[in-house]
Amino acid sequence: MKRVVTALCASLLCACSFPSPPTLLPPPFGPTPEKPEPARFFFPTGMAIDPTGTWVVVTNSNADRLYDLGATYSFRASDFLQYFDKPPADVVCTTTPQGTLVCPFPTSSLAGKVISGNYTGPLILAGGACSPGGAGPCTAYSGSRDSGRLNALLLDPTTGALSCSSNPGSVDCRGGAVDLKNSRDLSGALTQVEGPFGIVRAAIRDPRNGADVDTVVVSTLVPHLDDIQGGQVITSSRLAAIGTGDLSVLFSATVTDRLIGFGFGAGPMVFDERAREAILGGCYTRFAAASAGGELSTAKCQSAALGNNLLRFVPLDAGASARTRIVDLGPQVRSTDTTGLVLGDVDPLSGARRLYMTTRFPDTVVRVALPANPALVAVAEAVVPISSQPSLIARVQRPGTTTGPELLAIAAVATYETSTVAGKLLLVDGARGRIVGQVDNVGDTPFAIAQFPPALNDASAKLAVTMFGSCSVALITVPYDDPASAELRANLGSCPP
Repeated sequence: MKRVVTALCASLLCACSFPSPPTLLPPPFGPTPEKPEPARFFFPTGMAIDPTGTWVVVTNSNADRLYDLGATYSFRASDFLQYFDKPPADVVCTTTPQGTLVCPFPTSSLAGKVISGNYTGPLILAGGACSPGGAGPCTAYSGSRDSGRLNALLLDPTTGALSCSSNPGSVDCRGGAVDLKNSRDLSGALTQVEGPFGIVRAAIRDPRNGADVDTVVVSTLVPHLDDIQGGQVITSSRLAAIGTGDLSVLFSATVTDRLIGFGFGAGPMVFDERAREAILGGCYTRFAAASAGGELSTAKCQSAALGNNLLRFVPLDAGASARTRIVDLGPQVRSTDTTGLVLGDVDPLSGARRLYMTTRFPDTVVRVALPANPALVAVAEAVVPISSQPSLIARVQRPGTTTGPELLAIAAVATYETSTVAGKLLLVDGARGRIVGQVDNVGDTPFAIAQFPPALNDASAKLAVTMFGSCSVALITVPYDDPASAELRANLGSCPP
């Protein structure tokens, strides 16, 4: 018996001392610290360029979870801009059969690198010199959907180095700066922002003193589970406003619940500074997955089942008391899947602000009129069919005080192509509602679009687009007066063979 007890104790000791699986760090920090891989893009999503045009920041979403964490990089913008003229002499690029110039990952221009969260989406720069009238380090913000945390990374305006805002000087930001699900706002309420995706900078009323304060507003893609009644999942979605100065959660507010907006989560979000409202689109639900033993999953709404397209208007100055206005564009747009939003100018005749949205199934670009009087309903003025599945949309900025038609850039996947380079950049004249240019074979699954600040005499816009599936960033020129001549100049980076 004694031998049995001894053997049992020995086996328990062995079990207790068995090492846990090591954390696989992203390049260039791992997979293990002893064997770091060279830096590279891996499923890049969010991207932003600082207002001075000095630094480019790109976040890697690590969508296939090859590593346990993601990474965010910063680069010297000048090393990207040289490709718009011609590749530098010391860089070896190759040309694909489709004519795409593929160049190496820009290792020499890598100025900053940090460990960040997984499943990041859009990225913005705010605070410091990246906010109007501000000074000092900018902060790069993005949400990590797997952990429900906000990545807040300090960008040194002089060196381009990145560090954790919650631990300045450190490059291991895996904990995130704000737990958007479990933090409490100034009133003591839980934020409950799960699966953060939409993110914007907004100047809104500070609930503490009534003065305007610079904030980052983050919204839910994954709806929060409120209850299950008779097998029916009851959900809600929320947003939170975080002060850029101290990262305090000023307030959180309900966007949709069981009575307003069916509790759907949202994807893209913009901030209308004229109305001081957040505008959200897209449709995500939660349901019990049979393949996961009944655990809740998240998926896009199906247009055949719901037949609506909800725009949510949230007055942010109302803080936690905000009440969402819902406008259903479903009868006009006939799609629940809104993938991108961007604001245009105010129409001088009607006084309405233009809002452009991209949708899938059907694939369209929609121009929406937002009346100056909130008592009037937003209306879809034009619906432009396109031949590709769009993702994000951006408005092309013109140099100085020059004017011209509102030119929109849309990242899209070729619907009937299987090639891994068949992504497109579509160029749309917003006022006329027509496609005026198209760049083919830009890479696999283009996503975020950023523009280098235009110089006064620039004849073309210089765009950078993250290629989610190609592990790269594409550089594209768009002539302002001839967008049909837009051209892909280079693709920086590539996936491992």
